[in-house]
Amino acid sequence: MLNVINNKSTSVKSYLIHLSQKKFLLYILIKRELKIKYSKTFLGLGWVFIQPAIVVAVYTLFFKNMLKLNTYNVPYPQFVLTGLVLWYLSTGIISKSMHALFESKELVTKVSFPKIIVLITKITPVIFECFILLLISVIAIIFTQHNINLNMLTSIFYFIDVVFLSFAVGIICTMITLKFRDFVEIIPFAINFAIWLTPVFYAFGSVPDKYKNLFRFGNPLIIPLEGMRDAFFGNTGITTEAIFVFISTVIFFIISFVIFIKFEKRIIEKL
Repeated sequence: MLNVINNKSTSVKSYLIHLSQKKFLLYILIKRELKIKYSKTFLGLGWVFIQPAIVVAVYTLFFKNMLKLNTYNVPYPQFVLTGLVLWYLSTGIISKSMHALFESKELVTKVSFPKIIVLITKITPVIFECFILLLISVIAIIFTQHNINLNMLTSIFYFIDVVFLSFAVGIICTMITLKFRDFVEIIPFAINFAIWLTPVFYAFGSVPDKYKNLFRFGNPLIIPLEGMRDAFFGNTGITTEAIFVFISTVIFFIISFVIFIKFEKRIIEKL
């Protein structure tokens, strides 16, 4: 049976059917990605804890002890650690998505399959590592504060929210960098700068009132990040605002996914 190659746009339904038929390929690629990442490292998953621990120690020394930042009675190490979970999750997914097709150029150009699989494969270790970091955060809070409440479980909601948000941004960045190579350098620079506009090592409450709305609506990480901290330290459930943001995030993800489907036929010529 001949496979007819044409330039007609693929429908979302047919693309999803094709994607479901490639489940085994997705499984194999994810398994290979995890094996490559951890099989040749001495500490393996230990790096998931070591890097954040060093960052937390440096931030605590500089920002808490020297600048005396107010974290509203939340121990500073736990405060930063919970911020790093979503920050690493977001930046890791965007970065891995953006470079996924370049790194897998041979596979992408020689084998016919839904190219979104490559992006999913590359971001899976990031999601796995950050989920482990989330569990470490919970354990650290329990052992140091003995603060156990059921609303801590809502942190998974905010975690999923950021996965959808970051993957959507990553998909958009993938298409932009394929078309305009200068953005391969520009986007990482912008991401590194964005940590100063994200309350990872400082509390959102420390932001001057006149800038709070600009921060809140200009940085989509703020609401899930603050929501997670409120769940951990304030025994607060999921707010109406957070649900609205989540719905908006899912819609954004669907839009980016549909655009990627339309763009996919041009990927090989852009690589």
